[in-house]
Amino acid sequence: IAYHGSEFHGSQIQPDVVTVEGILREKMSNIGASKPKFSSRTDKGVNAIGNIVTTKSNLKSQKLVGKLIEELDDYPIWITGFSDVNFNFNPRNAKQRLYRYHLFDAELYNSFNKTMQLFVGKNDFKQFAKLSENDDTETKRKIKKIKTTLKDDIITCNIIGKSFLWHQIRKMIGAAIDVAQGRKTHEDIINALDGEKIEFSMARPEFLTLISIEYENIQIQNIKNERIMRYNYEITKNNSLFWKELY
Repeated sequence: IAYHGSEFHGSQIQPDVVTVEGILREKMSNIGASKPKFSSRTDKGVNAIGNIVTTKSNLKSQKLVGKLIEELDDYPIWITGFSDVNFNFNPRNAKQRLYRYHLFDAELYNSFNKTMQLFVGKNDFKQFAKLSENDDTETKRKIKKIKTTLKDDIITCNIIGKSFLWHQIRKMIGAAIDVAQGRKTHEDIINALDGEKIEFSMARPEFLTLISIEYENIQIQNIKNERIMRYNYEITKNNSLFWKELY
């Protein structure tokens, strides 16, 4: 599924606010499908081009997809592909995830690029995540690759890893911006990865997009969703990039 994050208070269902999961639950129930199970949760304002949800239904996949597209006609949520999977398939157990962040200050590029490479490899990201006091989540994660490019004064940062902690990517980006703007140093990043408690900025959510999720031995059949082509938004720089990715 794809969705425009500015319209939702995140992907995960919450009381009294509009979320991606809340809409999908309602619409899937209307067509006789089970509650969706998400591969990745996204924060309020974060976009997705290739998030994955699973559901169970007696409908054939193509018919379910067609009915769901109709049900979602009034919402910025799009079904962009589907696949049949085994009954016990867990969408959270992915091979890798690709997130993309856009920055619009070309002068930061050299410093930002150099700083982001400090995160590549296996590290403890406890200081780059939002965790409650009693949270026993394993905070070591492996970043497979980070690639930044500069084109038309726009910095694009691709981050690939198997899984990420809550707010991890936005904290990483924010920390690299802190260094590029002189508020923090590379030593601060290294010390934080070694466990020292250091406060970093958190990057804005609307410039982050979940691009794709890959699995072993799962092939997604892409579909051309005509609603994408006829849905109009007020264009900003980031919205332009979002639509370009979606097409």
